Order: sequence, then structure tokens, then C-alpha cells
Amino acid sequence: MKDNTIKDLLIVGIFVGFAYYVSRYYQQKKQKERELRESLHFQLF
Repeated sequence: MKDNTIKDLLIVGIFVGFAYYVSRYYQQKKQKERELRESLHFQLF
């Protein structure tokens, strides 16, 4: 019973860590695109 609970917690932890990593990567990518768009906008105008 205890081994099963530990395994479940480990799986949930891995899933949460993976989701956090993906969301962080996505936010950084969006931020870079936003900065690139703003710098291009300032170069044009």
C-alpha cells in the first residue's frame, strides 16, 4: 500500500514538473516574440 502511494506521488510530481517546464518554455518564447515585435516596430517608426 505504501509503495503504491509513493509511486503515485512520484508520477504526479513528474507530471507537474513537466507541465511547469512546458509552460515556462512557452512563456519565454512568447516574451522573446513580443520583444522582437516591439524592436521591429521601433525600427520602422
